[in-house]
Amino acid sequence: MVIFRMILKRSLFLVLLLATAFPLFATHQRAAEITYRWIQGLTYEVTITMYTYTPSPADDIRTTLPIIWGDNTESEIPRVTFQALPENYTLNVYRMNHTFPGNGSYTISVEDPNRNFGVVNIPNSVNVPIYVESKLIINPFLGTNNSVQLLNAPVDQGCGGKMYVHNPSAFDPDGDSLSFQLVNCRGSQGLEVPGYTTPLASTSFAIDAVTGDLTWNTPVLQGEYNVAFEITEWRNGTKIGSVVRDMQILIGACNNNPPVIELSDYHCIVAGNTLSFDVSASDPDNNTVTLTATGAPFEVQNQASIVPDPATGTPTATTTFYWTTRCENINKNLYITLFKAKDNHPEVSLTTFKSTAIQVIAPAIEDLQSVSSGNGINLSWQNPLCENLAGYYIYRRSGSSGFVPSECQTGVPASMGYTRIATLNDPALRSFRDDDNGQGLVPGISWCYLITSFFADGSESKASNESCAALKRDLPVMTHVSNDSLDLSNGKVLLAW
Repeated sequence: MVIFRMILKRSLFLVLLLATAFPLFATHQRAAEITYRWIQGLTYEVTITMYTYTPSPADDIRTTLPIIWGDNTESEIPRVTFQALPENYTLNVYRMNHTFPGNGSYTISVEDPNRNFGVVNIPNSVNVPIYVESKLIINPFLGTNNSVQLLNAPVDQGCGGKMYVHNPSAFDPDGDSLSFQLVNCRGSQGLEVPGYTTPLASTSFAIDAVTGDLTWNTPVLQGEYNVAFEITEWRNGTKIGSVVRDMQILIGACNNNPPVIELSDYHCIVAGNTLSFDVSASDPDNNTVTLTATGAPFEVQNQASIVPDPATGTPTATTTFYWTTRCENINKNLYITLFKAKDNHPEVSLTTFKSTAIQVIAPAIEDLQSVSSGNGINLSWQNPLCENLAGYYIYRRSGSSGFVPSECQTGVPASMGYTRIATLNDPALRSFRDDDNGQGLVPGISWCYLITSFFADGSESKASNESCAALKRDLPVMTHVSNDSLDLSNGKVLLAW
């Protein structure tokens, strides 16, 4: 009997050991997304970025992942980066090239077990895989495409009863427009996780469709939560791709308050000039603050910078943003720059994000001249400061408007009474003749002109100087008509020119 009890105890101990060991081995997935980059032809470089739980042994052995390309083929994609991060996160990057069979829409996906044990809003999360997908649309009429890149890692934590904000700092290398929406987390075979619920909030849990700010106002219960959102790319109003990020949010019990960032929402700059502005972040609890920045201006060839980088201070950190812009930075869309302030509270470090939109506009065409000649007016202008333009718009009105564009104003507002009379699709042109399409302009009127340049993405420059001219009276113009009688036979008529 004693021996039997000893065997029974050892057996129970073994069962318990296995039960606890399995979650330790398998539960490790915290966040993931798939991005891609066009190489040539139908070949793309695809990257899976995963954030896992550092103490889990599963991190060490996942040197490859199964990826489904969406063209009825699969591969084992190798891991190229394995890096420990603070707060028990590990960065895992998997990357390889793939050539697709032709034009079409492809859903690239990866599924990997398992999520962390005890995710509050996913029932039985230890047995629920993490699944993410990205859509690649190969369409020659839309041009080649690179997916959005998520520059901010999903590794920030929050406190119960305190506002939580995450922003992925999404950057599109092609300058496409982006939109954001919440989606349900997915699991086995890409199906929505049964019983998944949006995290409980005292007021709201939402994502801003334009800025990408994921705002939780405010967490009610502490614990681990998983949420997902989709970022869609739009080119000329047509969807051209999308990326889903599934991420974990850790909410703790703490009395800490997040830092506060002082920053203007909008800046504009004429291409060729340098933009600079100061940014500061202060911590209400007098903790040390670290201030960093990400976004599109840091990804272009003429990269922006902040000095110092990172900026630290107690309780305030201050940095200065610098960007010397070029003509190739002209874009109809805004450059979003995201500033991140994180405190060093000993319990839970909290993070604040604030973004600013930067508009890079084209300089005005200089020295517009107008000279009357015959029944029309000849226009001429200097070489443009930015030669990457696609063409010119010519605007005309009768009489001067006195219009001078403001610092950030592009195009010609309709309120100025101007009408666009011509679109010149040859960037090499430096002159234009306006004779009202061969009909001739009305003499005796001061005709005034403005000219702008336009670009391939639809953006328009600031307006030129206003230039006016009237037709010369070098053709006979009747100035007087009279008669002295109603008698058609004997009366006289006076005509004067």
